[in-house]
Amino acid sequence: MRRRSALLLKPLSNQRGVSLVELIAVMAISVILIMTSAGGIALFFRKYNELRAYAELQSEGIELLNYIKNGIPVGSREVRLNNDGGIQFINPQEYYGVNNAVDIRFLGAAYGSSSARSIRVVPIEAENVVYPTDYAEFYQIDGALRSRWRYKGGSLAPPVTLFPKGGKNSKMVLEDLSFRKVNTDAPIKVLEVSLKASVEVAPQKFKKIHYRTKMAKK
Repeated sequence: MRRRSALLLKPLSNQRGVSLVELIAVMAISVILIMTSAGGIALFFRKYNELRAYAELQSEGIELLNYIKNGIPVGSREVRLNNDGGIQFINPQEYYGVNNAVDIRFLGAAYGSSSARSIRVVPIEAENVVYPTDYAEFYQIDGALRSRWRYKGGSLAPPVTLFPKGGKNSKMVLEDLSFRKVNTDAPIKVLEVSLKASVEVAPQKFKKIHYRTKMAKK
């Protein structure tokens, strides 16, 4: 009986605790796994932020072209900024842009020039009566695109920045915006608009867009 008890206890007596070397090895492996996981997470968020910045650049570039083509809202009771820095026009009355212009003029270009970096559009009033004092201008300055207008002969509206949206000037830059007359006769009827812009997606790392489209007045 005593011998059987000794045999039963023998396996237990052979059990050993975890040695210091084994513990250190486990800790080292754990640290490597944690560092690898952390590196993967950091890489994921870095790529995510880069893609988000590039998507915002594309979205704002298209939005800018739509402002020029379809018109800037004028006659608004108030102009304010959204939380994302976008412009909010409160109760706009009309839209001044290329598509609803009776006349398009190049600004800052020599007489007879076929291209320019800034334009002025003169709108048609609802009853097809031209208000010669009314207009909207789109012009590039300091890496941004701004617009100003006069509505129904009123005072000149303060310039608003259409691109980039507020707070992104240090990251997003309008590199070039050019307008080229497509039709061959004298009045400007069809424009080719070329937009080049970039955004810093990471330190010293940039993404660019280049959009080209055509717009025609009424």
